[in-house]
Amino acid sequence: MRKLFILLLPACLVLSGCWDYKDLNKLSIVSGIAFDNAEDSGITVTLEIVDRSSSPRSDGLRTRTVAMTGRDAESAVKELSKGLDFELYYGAVAVAIFGKDTPRDELKTWLLKKREVRETVYVIYADKAGEKLQTDEDGGIAAYKLRDILNASKEERPLELYRVGRREE
Repeated sequence: MRKLFILLLPACLVLSGCWDYKDLNKLSIVSGIAFDNAEDSGITVTLEIVDRSSSPRSDGLRTRTVAMTGRDAESAVKELSKGLDFELYYGAVAVAIFGKDTPRDELKTWLLKKREVRETVYVIYADKAGEKLQTDEDGGIAAYKLRDILNASKEERPLELYRVGRREE
């Protein structure tokens, strides 16, 4: 029994811990994502990112939107992330907005492949998707405001990403 304990102790020390730990201070937190068809045959991806440079206690939560066009969503996001200081984190995405005439199947697949994106992200279709993530004078997070409006809607249940994955549109 003692020999077994001596053998298992190093294994427990090596195999425990946070192997995929990400420091919150080194992440760009994405709260909303929008996909639009670009004029020159491609996709424009707009991200609403929580601005951590200001104090939420004095200024409230602020966001900024960044957009990039690429041949597909993956190339647009790669180019966009080059201009940011930190790695993009999709765990706080509240809404995914698809613009008119965007290749929805490809984009839904891209979203479903992202490990951090929650399955309860609301999927919205709009004419100009990127404009829906613009914050108004009140500040706050536009994606969360859209999510709250959808939650308050009594008429119809909003479309969530997991339902898109199961083809229940």
